[in-house]
Amino acid sequence: MWLGLALGGMASLFLALSYTFSGMSVRRCKDAGTFGLLCRAHVIMGVLSLIGLPFIWTPTLVTHFGDYALIMFLAIVFYLAGQFCLFMAQRTVDASRVVPLLGMKLLVLAVLNLLVMPHITGGKAESYGVFQWLGIFLTVGAAFILNKAGQRIPWQSLCWVGMTCLGYASSDTCITMLVRRLQAIGETTGDAALAGLARPSVAGAFITYVICGVAGLMLLPLVKLPEDVHRKTVWGWISPFAFCWLTAMLFLYACFARIGTVNGNIVQSTRGILAILIGALLAKLGFTELEEKVGVSVLVRRLIAGVMMFLAIVAFNWK
Repeated sequence: MWLGLALGGMASLFLALSYTFSGMSVRRCKDAGTFGLLCRAHVIMGVLSLIGLPFIWTPTLVTHFGDYALIMFLAIVFYLAGQFCLFMAQRTVDASRVVPLLGMKLLVLAVLNLLVMPHITGGKAESYGVFQWLGIFLTVGAAFILNKAGQRIPWQSLCWVGMTCLGYASSDTCITMLVRRLQAIGETTGDAALAGLARPSVAGAFITYVICGVAGLMLLPLVKLPEDVHRKTVWGWISPFAFCWLTAMLFLYACFARIGTVNGNIVQSTRGILAILIGALLAKLGFTELEEKVGVSVLVRRLIAGVMMFLAIVAFNWK
C-alpha cells in the first residue's frame, strides 16, 4: 500500500511540474504558437516512448491491432484536443489556478456516465448516491473559490479549461476501455505480456505516444517559426513539460498496478495542491510573469479550493 501511495505521490508531483513547465513554454515561446509547441512536445514524448516500447513489446499488439485501433484513435483525438485547450488556457491563467480547476473533469465524467455512455454501451445509466453528489457540489464550490482567489479568470479562459476537462474526461473514458480491451486480448491469447493492469496500461500509453509523436513530426513543417526565433530555444522550453508528463504517466500506471485505479486517481488528484504551492514558490522567487504574487489570504483560499477538489474526488469514488 505504502509503495503505491509513494508512486501516486510522484505521479502527482511530476504532473504538477509538467503543468508548470507547459505554462512557462506557452508564455515564453508565444511566437511558436500553441499548435507548434504541442507538436514538438509529442515528438519528444514519441521518441521517449519508442525507447521504452521494446521493454513491454509483444507481437500480439500487432496481430490484434485492429481489435483496439478505433478506441485508441478516439483516446488520442480527445487527449490532444484536451492538451491544446490546456495550452490555450495557460496563455492567460496561471498553472496554480488551472490545475485545481481541472478537477471539474469530475462534472464531465458525471455527465458522460449519466447521459452519454448508456447510449453508447446500451447499458443502464449509473446511479449516484449522497457521496457522489457531495463530490460534484464540492467541485463546483472549489471552482467558484478559485475564480475569486486573485484576479478574476476571463470567461474565455474558463471556456478553454472547460473544454480541457471535456477532452481529458473523454480521453480517460476511452483509455479505460482501451486497457480493458488489451487485457481481454491478453486473456484470449494467453499472452503474459498483457496480464494484469500495469503492462496493458504502459503498452497502450507507449503506443499512443509513439503515434502522437509521428503525427507531431508530420505536422511540424506546417508550423513555421518566425526568423528571429531560435528553434533550439523552443525545443528547450517545451522539453521539460514532455519529460515530466511522460514520467508522471509511468508513475501513475505503476501506482494503478499497486493500489488500483480508484485509489490511484485519488492520490494523483493532490496535483492541484502541489501546483498551488509551486506557484507560490515561483512568485516568491520573482517569476511574476508566470505566477501572480498574492497575499497570504488569497493563497489560503486557493489551498482551501485545492483541498476541496481533492475531497470531491475522494467523495465521488466513495463506495
